[in-house]
Amino acid sequence: MKKLIVLIVFVALMSALNMNGINVSPSYAQSPGDTVHLIISPELSELVAMWITKYSTANPDAVIKGSDIENGRGINDLKKEGTLGIVTEEYLRSLDRASLWTMVVARDVIVPVISSKNPFSEKINTRGISPGQFSGIYTEPGMLTWGKVLDTGDNTTVNCYCLDDEALKFSLSQFLQAENLRSNIKKVNDNSELIEHIKNDKYAIGFCRLSGIIDFEKHSIAEGVQIVPVDVNGNGILEHNENIYSCLNDFTRGVWIGKYPGSLCRNIHIVSSEAPVDVKEKGFISWVLSGGQAYISEAGFSELIPGERQPKIQALNAADVVLVKSKEQPVKAAVILFIAGTVLLAGFLIFLVVKLVKASAKEPEAAFSNESSVFNEDSVTAPAGLFYDKTHTWVFMEKDGKVKVGIDDFLQHVTGKVTKIKMKEPGLKIKKGETVISLVQNGKQLDIYSPVSGRITETNHELAVNASVLNNSPYSEGWIYTIEPDNWLKETSKYFMVDNYRQWLKTEFTRLKDFIAGAVRLNDLNYYQVVLQDGGEIKDRVMENFGPNVWEEFQRGFIDPAVLE
Repeated sequence: MKKLIVLIVFVALMSALNMNGINVSPSYAQSPGDTVHLIISPELSELVAMWITKYSTANPDAVIKGSDIENGRGINDLKKEGTLGIVTEEYLRSLDRASLWTMVVARDVIVPVISSKNPFSEKINTRGISPGQFSGIYTEPGMLTWGKVLDTGDNTTVNCYCLDDEALKFSLSQFLQAENLRSNIKKVNDNSELIEHIKNDKYAIGFCRLSGIIDFEKHSIAEGVQIVPVDVNGNGILEHNENIYSCLNDFTRGVWIGKYPGSLCRNIHIVSSEAPVDVKEKGFISWVLSGGQAYISEAGFSELIPGERQPKIQALNAADVVLVKSKEQPVKAAVILFIAGTVLLAGFLIFLVVKLVKASAKEPEAAFSNESSVFNEDSVTAPAGLFYDKTHTWVFMEKDGKVKVGIDDFLQHVTGKVTKIKMKEPGLKIKKGETVISLVQNGKQLDIYSPVSGRITETNHELAVNASVLNNSPYSEGWIYTIEPDNWLKETSKYFMVDNYRQWLKTEFTRLKDFIAGAVRLNDLNYYQVVLQDGGEIKDRVMENFGPNVWEEFQRGFIDPAVLE
């Protein structure tokens, strides 16, 4: 009944708008002389100067002025009308980010590279090099051999290179977790010089910007060099979720969805004190996300992949409803309000009559079906006595010292029915943070990480023939492995017991609502109603209605960060 009343009001109001000659239009006209003021992180000056020049050439009526951020300038500048910030990730962290509107428009991606002729490239491509190993290469004093890096007997010296660039060195120090590099590292002035050194020295390794090793005509990595795969979890195996290095497209997509170390990928943001509504500001931002992307590599940075540009433009313009004024607007506005008020009053009276009729007849209200059930904190089962991890797994130690492992109830509510499970075989050794199981639903997949290190002694064979057991009984019949733990006390010391776990879940539900709201196309009302109930409540099995891209985003936002912490 409520939906019917809302529909009546909506139709009447739209009719009133049309009757009174007011048009809904997403288009704007640029007013001559309007100015957009940009405050810029100094290291982005070259890029933004190029943007201003190119945009002003294409839009002669636009006035764009930029100035570098000075000491002490910050959020107060952004509160000024017509002001946007174009800033690095580091500068954004110095602001009250929660109070700002931000949008990623480019990236500064740093990559380790070796020569394609490196005799150890096959081994490196199979196992990768871990952050810890990179730290040893670049920070341990003295000469280092490839044999020490790769656990072989080779005594060939590793020749290290690095760009002499403050921003790059800052990212590298964050990645290596060390402020000072070895004194014998060879520093070069630009990407092209570094790449020539790498090509000519098959035993060299260096860190440079991604944009400097791309062959833009072939849309591939330039001949003679290759990116060194990063073994993020340091287990000596380049796993499925880490293997993003087969081609340039796979790599740039992997960077976007968070499979590449964040310390080597700094986002470049456009920032405002609130979501832009001004025509001139939105026009400039839309251009940066489209035509402006072509100039990013010239300044040494990395453009967004095509798949993420259009959704950002759509999000920027999602609220574009402009009322075109007419001479009779005040009178027509009064008419609109009168009509809308009348319709609302009529709807309310109808609602009261229906309620009175129902009350007199003592009709029971219809129960909700399972298909439209709400997913909230009360939906999640969490037995006491288990340890819960942020990867949405649980562990329980049996009397014999072995531990049972499974996924929590929250995760199975989110994914919906699991159609296939990929498990490891008994006898295998696993490390905490290593992919231990993959949940598959009609080709879409989540990789779940092990909460403990040890040897798998038993797998739940029932899951291989009936994966839905995981949904029906995640804590008993739906257990996944029995593991003989290697370091039980240390690895579980930071896990949640049930009370703290439930407190943490409140934050997870808040994040989930934000995630779903961002994933839903708000202009597609039918799709919106598939995943959200009236009032914005999340529907159970919400991820069933999304494609692989959203599953990858969920992996990035809810599963991977717990391992990278």
